[in-house]
Amino acid sequence: MKKQIVILLAVVLLASAAACLKETANPVNPGNISSDSLTVDHGITVGAVDPIWGYMTGEFSAFTMRWTEVDNAVYYEIRASETPITAENWYEATPMATVAAPADTANIFVRVEVEEEPCIGCGLCEQVCPMDAIVVQGGIAVIDYDKCTACGQCMDVCPVDAISGTRYGKNYFFGIRAFFSEENPATDIAVTSGSQRLIYYNNHYTFYPTNSCGRCTAGDESACYILTEYADDTDIFCGYGCPVDAIWQDTLPIGTVPNMVYIDYDDCINCGECLLECWNYHAIINPDPSAYAGLRSIKRMVVASDWVSDQPDRP
Repeated sequence: MKKQIVILLAVVLLASAAACLKETANPVNPGNISSDSLTVDHGITVGAVDPIWGYMTGEFSAFTMRWTEVDNAVYYEIRASETPITAENWYEATPMATVAAPADTANIFVRVEVEEEPCIGCGLCEQVCPMDAIVVQGGIAVIDYDKCTACGQCMDVCPVDAISGTRYGKNYFFGIRAFFSEENPATDIAVTSGSQRLIYYNNHYTFYPTNSCGRCTAGDESACYILTEYADDTDIFCGYGCPVDAIWQDTLPIGTVPNMVYIDYDDCINCGECLLECWNYHAIINPDPSAYAGLRSIKRMVVASDWVSDQPDRP
């Protein structure tokens, strides 16, 4: 009888220990949610101060988020999900960033990451990457973030789900949670009331933000960095252009902006090649920015999930 009691006590203690470990790994499920204290700025994203061009918008691959500060918070955790975030699925949502308090706004960057443990080094991601931003080294896929544009094609082909994160063109709901310490999260979370996504957009406005499309004249292929391989009839290489032929010019004209260069969103794969070529971004294409600086009219833009382009239909 005593032996049975000892065994029973041991089982109870082991179960209690397991419960404590589980609670530590998944501290506290949120209790309440609110959808009025976390918002995302729509429109062209922010950018860094460029020494030549001045303040540039549309450079950052980031959602600008604003929220109501929580008293005594040490930091905030921000997560994203393709479905609405609830108290029940908070831990299933994708972690995006932690922001030190005090803060009530931050630029939260879109980013894909490789998890080393499940990665099998098959090289499929390296083969499919349109920006040559992935190399398999030592049996693990490694991302060059100077080239990566978070198009997500590597995520689509990975056979073991070793690549995760957030990407362009996907609609995301966001949530934020305050932490008073690592083991002491707030019981409440704030979520966005709708979803939004990042896209590329060619700016044709003549007012702020500046740097609008040059709209090269009809038939003059040398003027557009995206529609030709060389700039201004010189030997300055500009890149190979859109890999899926999703860039077109309205030379008829069909729309209200003569000779405007548009992105066909039905074909666009969000690879970012158009932005790289239009900006000569980080001198990836040509290391001499004085020879090839680009117009920087292609912007990164945040739109609501129900956003519809106002551009004319492609002929």
